[in-house]
Amino acid sequence: MIRPARDSDRDAIAAIHTASWQDTYRDVLPDDLLDGTLSSIMADRWQTQEIGDRDVVLVAQADDGEILGFAATWVEEQGGGYIDNLHVQFSAQSQGLGRAMLRETAAQLLRNGVPTGYLHVVASNQRARSLYMRLGGEPGPIEDKNLYGTIVPNQRIDWSDLSILAG
Repeated sequence: MIRPARDSDRDAIAAIHTASWQDTYRDVLPDDLLDGTLSSIMADRWQTQEIGDRDVVLVAQADDGEILGFAATWVEEQGGGYIDNLHVQFSAQSQGLGRAMLRETAAQLLRNGVPTGYLHVVASNQRARSLYMRLGGEPGPIEDKNLYGTIVPNQRIDWSDLSILAG
């Protein structure tokens, strides 16, 4: 089930975010960040993260109530949606949850009057980049981003029409 995140989901979201980075970015980010401070950084971030009325934060929930993944998108002043996060627990990957959350994100953004969206993905994350391209994303430039003190090349992916992503 894909549903809007609740305040009670924040700890699960932080845990999934941390575990996903530890798995996906092991060869990209320093071990002292991944195994040390990252957990508290994510816990603090998600406890204090403001979620606006037009923002879309979704969770994928199993039948037993366990949160298996989340997607977080912030609506920017100029009217586009910035897809900031899409993470699925390792054990639940390749089951369509990421795709389902992105499609529902796009549908909700469109209902909120937000016609376009974009994200940045670590350039070496070929699996994610391939997913975004299959879902109609248009590759943009690769730019260096500072991820908690480490400069990492990221590629911008755009959806000039979110109805393509919504399916």
